Amino acid sequence: MKFLGPHACEEALARGELHSLWVAPAAFGRVAKLISEARAAGVVVHRDPMESLDRRSQGQRHQGVLGEGGPFAYASIEEVAARLRDRGDAALILALDGITDPHNLGAILRSAAAAAVDGVLLPERRSAMVNETVIRASAGTAGRVPVCRVVNLGRALDDLKQAGAWIYGLAAGEGSQDYLGEPFDRATVLVMGAEGEGLHLKIRERCDLLLHIPMPGGVESLNVSAAAAVTLFRVLARRGNGTSKVSS
Repeated sequence: MKFLGPHACEEALARGELHSLWVAPAAFGRVAKLISEARAAGVVVHRDPMESLDRRSQGQRHQGVLGEGGPFAYASIEEVAARLRDRGDAALILALDGITDPHNLGAILRSAAAAAVDGVLLPERRSAMVNETVIRASAGTAGRVPVCRVVNLGRALDDLKQAGAWIYGLAAGEGSQDYLGEPFDRATVLVMGAEGEGLHLKIRERCDLLLHIPMPGGVESLNVSAAAAVTLFRVLARRGNGTSKVSS
């Protein structure tokens, strides 16, 4: 796994996933703290020209800093379910049904980290996985949230429902309710579908309630990463900045 840019390398170091670090001479002053902390943690630090980093990153933007480490560490569905039970009504989990664009996934994971969600579920099929592009699109924050890859997303939602969660699907159209009126005062799983396709039928059937984001400007829908951010922070606002109580 490559980590491109100082933020991604800092996050990887904090998680213990950074094994090697390459820094261009021009970047040494900017990332002196990162270099010091990496060396203290036993990470091998290389001083390489910018051209060498360009080759290692295969032309992707790296800002003079590039790291390498092990594969992304996914959480298990059991870990996410245990976290839900521990958090009770304050639990907030995001499930992504068919998000294949790594840039969208990275942006969603950044919003999930900012909202301190308790887990993100990804199906093993029909989904982007966490790679260098996703980590970069998340500004290095992808590893702050437990991300779980599941063989069957529907079955995983069933497991979370048994653990006490209420499943909300974001879906425009017939049968969906305005998300502004929902209190989100219980353990919540938000399910976001891919643009165009939306939620798959088997996933829709597992939702306790379908919600939509009103569009007074006449736009048909938001990009899925924007919709995820809007909805996550609506949940926090209704709970009074992340508590399990509904704000007045």
